[in-house]
Amino acid sequence: MSFFEKAVDLFAGERKIKSPIFVKDFDQNNQQLEDLIQLSERVKTGPKKDNIIRDIIFLKQGIEGEKNVYFELKNSFLPLLCLHDIRIQFEDYVAQFDFIIISPRFLCVLETKKLSGNITINSDGDFIRIIKNKNGKEVRREGIYSPISQNDRHIRILRDILVKEKLVKILPFKSLVVMADPKTIINKDKCPAAIKQSLYRHDQIVNYLEKLQNELKDEMYMLEKYMWNIANFLNEHHVPKTPDYIGKYSLTEADFIKFEPQNIMPKKPEPLTPVAAQEKQKDPEILMKKLKEFRLATSRAEDVKAYFIFDNKQMDDLIAKHPRTKEQLLAVYGFGPKKVEKYGDEILRILNG
Repeated sequence: MSFFEKAVDLFAGERKIKSPIFVKDFDQNNQQLEDLIQLSERVKTGPKKDNIIRDIIFLKQGIEGEKNVYFELKNSFLPLLCLHDIRIQFEDYVAQFDFIIISPRFLCVLETKKLSGNITINSDGDFIRIIKNKNGKEVRREGIYSPISQNDRHIRILRDILVKEKLVKILPFKSLVVMADPKTIINKDKCPAAIKQSLYRHDQIVNYLEKLQNELKDEMYMLEKYMWNIANFLNEHHVPKTPDYIGKYSLTEADFIKFEPQNIMPKKPEPLTPVAAQEKQKDPEILMKKLKEFRLATSRAEDVKAYFIFDNKQMDDLIAKHPRTKEQLLAVYGFGPKKVEKYGDEILRILNG
């Protein structure tokens, strides 16, 4: 234990952050992915739909890569506060961060890249991707935008924001670019030292962070309350992006499938007995429909995205656990005291009639 750690324990009490805590957690149920899948089902076959499907594939690959990184961080046993998928829109700044890692000794911005093929970085720092066929023969070389430069820009923005808010003074900022595809081979033999020290595979993350901890063990040691101040500020200022899919894919009314209304008149349903009505109320599909209707109406009233009310993963857990009281509702994934107080009465009414 370093001098700074002993001093912290002496004056601030026992440290409570002993393993990674995700202040904003990873969620594989990505809203953008769901939106694109729904959009692809509504668009006619053609080049525009092909572009949407291409982006769905890329997005799925990116989510899988971030899932690999999340697993490594979650199981690192390091005293860290972590945030996943943070978008800051603050004054004149806009930046999207895959992961932000707050350590007692440094702040690390982690950018994930799931690139296919083999990556070579030359002595000038240029990134070159080599594509091979199934027989191992090289078929194409192409230059790609440097993820190091991209991440350096993100770090400058983050540092400026936190300094302006007086949340940091001399805390070191570190860049980590992670190639999240386990099949990717990175050739760093001739690349500049600064790039070599910032570029790793996802299974090397823990070693990198441990190395940083050791290198800075005699430097400043940030109190936990300041770590939480930074994490909470970033989480509170997260602004999800609302993509303009119509503009992005140049969609017009003619690009959408028109669904013809059915002319068959449905039979008038027989009245349900009280027992049958109660069983019908418990039907998962009916509950899901009613919960979605409530979510949509509430999100429109509050002028927020629907998944801010509760996302699909939380809705599945609501239906599976079927809480009957607010105390039971607190045991549902993603439902804390504030959300239960705000939406609990209506959600329990839907679930229990």
